Amino acid sequence: MGLVVAVLAVSAVVGVVAGLGGFERRSTRSIAVPAGTELDAGNLVFRFDTATVQYFTERTTGPWEVVVTGTVRNPHDETLAPLSGSYGNLVGIDRRSGQFIEDPTFSLGRLDPERPWGNDRSMVPPVDQWMELRASFRFGAGFRPGDTVELGLVPMEFTASTVLGLNDVQTWGPDSFRQPWTVTLPSTRLPDSDY
Repeated sequence: MGLVVAVLAVSAVVGVVAGLGGFERRSTRSIAVPAGTELDAGNLVFRFDTATVQYFTERTTGPWEVVVTGTVRNPHDETLAPLSGSYGNLVGIDRRSGQFIEDPTFSLGRLDPERPWGNDRSMVPPVDQWMELRASFRFGAGFRPGDTVELGLVPMEFTASTVLGLNDVQTWGPDSFRQPWTVTLPSTRLPDSDY
């Protein structure tokens, strides 16, 4: 008897959600925000300002390099790193060629002109103060530079992400209840280079 009542209750909830459009596709996939907007992604807070685009003639894969610059801060009590990869914070977007790059290379802290990518910092300390951030994306040959670059920022949540609660270890991962942001950044085209 209890099972029948539970099935009827679940069926009623599913019917109400479907009737209100809860299973329909979202009409807006991301929220567009201007450059310089402070974005709380859950794990870290980001601001992005500008970008550069450069073509590397000797690279056989990913000859176009887009470097976005901004700042990041950590409002938590532990040291954290910006997340990269398929479940990371940032996505480089080129709608003209249909490329979405999910695995940027990060450089944190003040840029040393003698070693522009030599910063060894990969973590953001828990002091809730802004520090410089650069993220480098490598796009394929189909990339076509323009006056702007589009960057996606994915909100994160700290939760146990296994199905059926079989694991209670919490980690940072994409927040499925929040929409990502897209930021359109002014870009500067740098001269071509060998490497």
